[in-house]
Amino acid sequence: MSPLLRLLALVLGILLADHLPGAPLLVATTGGLFFVTGLFLSAPRAGKVLGYVGLFLLGLGLARYHLQPPAGTTSLAGIADGRKHPITATVLTSRLDDQGRARLDLEAETTGPDGTRHRGRLRLTVDNCEQTWLPGAHLTFTAKLKRPGRFGNPGEFDYPRHLAASGITTIAYLPAPTDIVQLQPPRGWRARAARARQQAARQIDSLLPPKQASLLRALLLGDRDRFPEPLREGIAAAGLSHLLAISGLHLGLVGGLLFSLGFLLWRRSERLMLWQPPARILPLLLAPVLGLYTLLTGAAVATVRAWMIWCAGSLLLAAGRRYRPLDLLWFAVLLILLAQPLWLFEAGLQLSVAGAAGLLIFLPVWHRYLPRSWHRIADIPLATVAANLATFVPVGYHFHQLAPAGLINNLFAIPAIGAVVLPTGMAGLAAHLAGIPGGASLLRLSGWALDLTVRLAQAVADVPFFRPVPWFPDPFQLLAGLGAVAFVFFLSRRRTLQAGACLVVSLLLWALPYGANRGTIRVTALSVGQGEAILLETATGERYLVDGGGLRHSRFDIGNRLLLPTLGWLGIHHLDGVILTHPHPDHYLGLGPVLQKLAPKRFITGLPPEKLPGEITSALSDRTTCLQL
Repeated sequence: MSPLLRLLALVLGILLADHLPGAPLLVATTGGLFFVTGLFLSAPRAGKVLGYVGLFLLGLGLARYHLQPPAGTTSLAGIADGRKHPITATVLTSRLDDQGRARLDLEAETTGPDGTRHRGRLRLTVDNCEQTWLPGAHLTFTAKLKRPGRFGNPGEFDYPRHLAASGITTIAYLPAPTDIVQLQPPRGWRARAARARQQAARQIDSLLPPKQASLLRALLLGDRDRFPEPLREGIAAAGLSHLLAISGLHLGLVGGLLFSLGFLLWRRSERLMLWQPPARILPLLLAPVLGLYTLLTGAAVATVRAWMIWCAGSLLLAAGRRYRPLDLLWFAVLLILLAQPLWLFEAGLQLSVAGAAGLLIFLPVWHRYLPRSWHRIADIPLATVAANLATFVPVGYHFHQLAPAGLINNLFAIPAIGAVVLPTGMAGLAAHLAGIPGGASLLRLSGWALDLTVRLAQAVADVPFFRPVPWFPDPFQLLAGLGAVAFVFFLSRRRTLQAGACLVVSLLLWALPYGANRGTIRVTALSVGQGEAILLETATGERYLVDGGGLRHSRFDIGNRLLLPTLGWLGIHHLDGVILTHPHPDHYLGLGPVLQKLAPKRFITGLPPEKLPGEITSALSDRTTCLQL
């Protein structure tokens, strides 16, 4: 069976899990039996068909199992009734943002009114924190337990599914950490890794200016606690977010550095060279080292996935099995989705797989058009184009922003970080922690080089042509984007007929209005939690947004995270007018991003300009005409 077809069968089952009925465990068990039977059938064609059906059922059953809350009276979700419950819990992961909000993932337990113990994973959000708790800490507190929910708008981020991918079915909130009591100090391997990470972070903070320290902690340790939000936005606009979030790229860079060092040492030993070639054994020997690196950097899901791919590939290499790199990628992703099917919907996995596939698919073909002597020179520019081409659709879908500056910035940022900042920083940190002279100087050099790289990248992003482009796509636009990728794929292989067909289909999809209103008046009430936001479409095709909702005492960004993605998914990419009925926070807080990014033709209100909220006046552009009724 083709590895890609196997993966597609599994993916199809996962995608349909929300829409097809069936008992999860029964469906998954049936799928497993079908797949195993297909492997041993003497008739090859029947075995393939049975194998594909089995993987489809496996995807369907496993995804449904992870999506639905645990059944039974002992699950934590079963007591998530919005009432207060005394909780005892162990910290699994923790994160603290620059505004003092901590997010803890906990293994929690409580006792119900009838004396029944309820257990499960809990996401706890705590405001006004100076510091967070280490993994392994035992806590007790009282909080209202709820199940995560959605607003219910199309195109909205599926928060419950995102939490379910981590096994979390219950959430809670505390306004301050004063209600939390730590029962026991942190214990276990998570706590030891977190302490080592915390100690390293303190050393970086003590040696470097705040901005450089934040950047270097994120790069070396995956520690983004209190990472400044303006700096994060600037890095995203420069197209360098992937370089400062510990992920498969960092694991690959560290693995590549260790492999190069190990390769040099291996070649010096005649006995080792006679035993096995280094390319076969070294990746497997490095797997535990990279596993330790994954733990020390916080064991982020993206890094764990990349480590799993490394382990799968190194095992196959050590066994002497030869696979095409693409087939190896599909096989590794298949194993990952069997372990957790809901990772299919996570941006990290989609970007990792799309980026790797883009490199493996496009680079070998593009090399054919260049003299061999040019390959090394052209590899970084070609890799940048290939990775951006393969990932721009999921980037637009998940993050609603395209960063053209990344095409330029990655040409110098990846070599600078991979060849200078990362090895210098890791060597300096290790030397400084071990008390070896020169470690602090290496850390300062690494921080300075990283800061310089980021400043240069932000300067490129400030050039008008390279400024970030907001993109809130509708389904037709996403399909058009995929068609554009297919166009380049076929054109690179000189298949002009297929390339032309993809180009025509892509242009048609981009030009077609998604969800167009045909000569009728249509009113759509958008779910914004509190207040209201109403989309009015006239019979002549004009579109007006009446109010924009808003949560008075919440930091949730209604405009960027709810209104704009929903409008985009509905095919609303421009507005003829925005109407503000009255200046209450639950009616205007979501309008700022809409006014700023869609720049409607008219802003209509009954208020004089001096009485408009500051969030509104600062978002109005010169292209918007203000009308007072």
